Amino acid sequence: MVRAASLALTMVALLTTQVGCKRSKHPRVSSYAPPPVPAGFVERSGTGWRIATPAAWKENMQRGPAAWAAADPQAVDDFRAQASVFTEPFAGESFDYAQANEVALRGEPRATIEATREEVIDGDPTLLIESRWAPTHPASVQYRTMQSALASRGAGYVVTCSVAGVAFERYRSTCESIVRSFAVER
Repeated sequence: MVRAASLALTMVALLTTQVGCKRSKHPRVSSYAPPPVPAGFVERSGTGWRIATPAAWKENMQRGPAAWAAADPQAVDDFRAQASVFTEPFAGESFDYAQANEVALRGEPRATIEATREEVIDGDPTLLIESRWAPTHPASVQYRTMQSALASRGAGYVVTCSVAGVAFERYRSTCESIVRSFAVER
């Protein structure tokens, strides 16, 4: 009987250890409360996600590889500030997806990462990455991006706010509001 009880306790300890090993390295923040939609912003949504952008920004019908995009109707330095959402299959956690995106950005010859910091967006620990992008050709302009990545239900989502380099500081609070408003289905 003692031997059976000892074996049972050993099995419980083994199972507890195995479950503990499978725990998230970056668990969701259970006390997270989403930020209120800023004045002058509207909520927009797509399959599995939602975001808040300035009400004046117009949805782009030709959005290239993005799942969704919207742009400021007023250009600065021949560049319209824009917000975009990209999706792709990803089975891991938001933080891991953000790190993978940071590695990809560091390998992009036109991009220079200016700042990376850990943030909590939609309750998930993730990264907020600011980058500077070189022009694609002599007639284009340098631009900057602020982006973050979330993962849920087997999908990875990247939200990006892009602005002409000369106007980034003017748009910083707008970009932060856009990125911080991003949320995905759980």
